[in-house]
Amino acid sequence: MRPFPIGNGTVSPRIPREVAALLDALQLEGSNTEALLALDDAGWGRLLEFCDLAHVALPLSQVDNSGFPEWVVRRLERNVSDNARRFERVRAAYVEAAASMAHAGVPNLVLKGFTQAPDYVSDPRLRMQSDIDIYCPERHVVAAQSALAKLGYRPVEGSDFHADHLPTLSRPGTWKWRGNAYDPEMPPSIEVHFCLWNQRVSLLDVPEMQHFWERRVMRRLGNMEFGALHPVDHLGYLALHILRGVMSGDWVIHHVHELATFLHNRTRDVEFWSQWHEMHSANLRGMEAVAFSLARNWFSCALPEVVRVEVERLPPGQKRWLRRFGGAPLEVMFRHNKDGRLLQLLLTRSRTTRQSVLRKVILPARVPGLNAPAVRIRYRRATPATNKHRFLLYAQFIARTAYANATANISFLMHGVSLWVSTRALSTQFWLFLAACFFLTSGPPFISSSSISS
Repeated sequence: MRPFPIGNGTVSPRIPREVAALLDALQLEGSNTEALLALDDAGWGRLLEFCDLAHVALPLSQVDNSGFPEWVVRRLERNVSDNARRFERVRAAYVEAAASMAHAGVPNLVLKGFTQAPDYVSDPRLRMQSDIDIYCPERHVVAAQSALAKLGYRPVEGSDFHADHLPTLSRPGTWKWRGNAYDPEMPPSIEVHFCLWNQRVSLLDVPEMQHFWERRVMRRLGNMEFGALHPVDHLGYLALHILRGVMSGDWVIHHVHELATFLHNRTRDVEFWSQWHEMHSANLRGMEAVAFSLARNWFSCALPEVVRVEVERLPPGQKRWLRRFGGAPLEVMFRHNKDGRLLQLLLTRSRTTRQSVLRKVILPARVPGLNAPAVRIRYRRATPATNKHRFLLYAQFIARTAYANATANISFLMHGVSLWVSTRALSTQFWLFLAACFFLTSGPPFISSSSISS
């Protein structure tokens, strides 16, 4: 991998050439498919595998395919056709689940998924969706789970409590994975969210998100009606979801592309942006502006004037992070890094919280068990099957992950010092504390939760 400038040239992430070619083609201003046309069949094969994992094959299917290999065109057309049929299955599963929860008196709303249409993606059939994300106030979570259990939903084996939802729920059945990420027969799973923003996990307080539930609305998509966030809060939730993913090292490319699409298409909607400025505080708008900046830099979308002003108002440290490390969330899909935690440090407001962030980065996190799925997954790809004993595979996983984290910690420290030198946004004592934490904990192997999720 080598640096590839994308968008307006402010970001040069180290990503494979085929992925850089994809980004060139997905630009909302100045889209260019020349680099895609230069790919050989092997390059296309790697790209399509990546697109499935990153949920961007369907956006690629909407790009002008003149000159694409015939087999690539057929593959993308098949993905679109399969996903359209899969959406009908998702719709039916949601309608059934919503009826069960309504009967149990459980108030709820839907997050992400088909609610992204039509503002963030033109049609829900053009968006990959595996889970149905349903939010309800925490006091109703047990009742929601019970209502879904009556429909046959059970916790998926190996799933765990996430930052803001219960273990994934699915119906046991005979369906088996056959290598098609858009398989119409794949049963949709459901995730019951108990919060919209987890301050304990993110270490960033956004108290006004409690008002998102109070402002919820009813929406209709075709003949399906569902509870959803207010359009302004929908935008805020997506922006903060991206921000959380950046900080934790999750894959956010498809979310950022959808955000860029919304910003680009609604640039001149004065009424909406006036509402946004009025309903969201300066603090929340500032956090959202970081995600808006990524959308502009990665996909060359236009920005409404009010958003452009918020981006310009970002503190110098955050602006410097965006210029120097704004490509890190793309790089993390191919090489472990913790540069997103530097942004988290810049967003925190107290020394105590910064120290908590550093402990999260440096100190050991929970190690997955011997039979955990993470042992056989690396960058969302299952490692090739072998005849090796499971204890040997586990030892190799521990060694590989420890090395990756040690390397990422060294990079984190160097990048942090570099960022401090260039901005002096944080005190010398703070960075001395960081260095002390690093040297005290870099001896034995350790594993971070972000590397496990990758």
